[in-house]
Amino acid sequence: MEPILIWGAGGHAKVVAQTLRRLPFWQLLGFIDDVTPERAGEAFEGTTVLGGREVVAAGGAYAETAMAIAFGNNEARLALWQEMSARGFTFPVLIDPNAVVASGVDIGAGTYVAAGAIVQPGASLGAQVIVNTGAIVEHDCRVGEGVHLCPRSCLNGHATVGRGTWIGAGAIVRDRATVGENAFVGIGALVLADVADDMLAYGHPAQSIRKIGA
Repeated sequence: MEPILIWGAGGHAKVVAQTLRRLPFWQLLGFIDDVTPERAGEAFEGTTVLGGREVVAAGGAYAETAMAIAFGNNEARLALWQEMSARGFTFPVLIDPNAVVASGVDIGAGTYVAAGAIVQPGASLGAQVIVNTGAIVEHDCRVGEGVHLCPRSCLNGHATVGRGTWIGAGAIVRDRATVGENAFVGIGALVLADVADDMLAYGHPAQSIRKIGA
């Protein structure tokens, strides 16, 4: 069994930990929580919150260990991945045994595919993507780095989702539509037209409401 750390100690970290337990070749060493340092030493999901960022200090006991980043903030997840990759940590692809992933799908480092998710032939997933519980990525879709496909969301064939975008739970993106980078598609949205970069979109059918941060 290979040792692995989970960075994050919230709800999504629980989900990833369950997947690791269902895979016979990973030994979960513990969790890192750099948001609430007072949790160091706390029992969590059958192991321990080891502490914060100091746990992976250069030359420490966990140097260059495999790591899963298990929190939803896309921008922060990508930044942490780049930082820790430069320091020698590795980020395996984690696919729950109860997910269905077609052969030949291109999947980037650190991407997580949860239980009940389906990824169909010809699709590609960038690094640090979350394909959450029951989400569907249909054939020939292109999903950029750091995207979060929330539970029960669905990308229809040949859809494209840009880097760092959030697709809300139950949202549906029509075939061949493009959702740009760093966009946010709301819960239950029905995306029938392209969504530009940095745009908030929601509704049924979805409307592009405003630029995020505007």
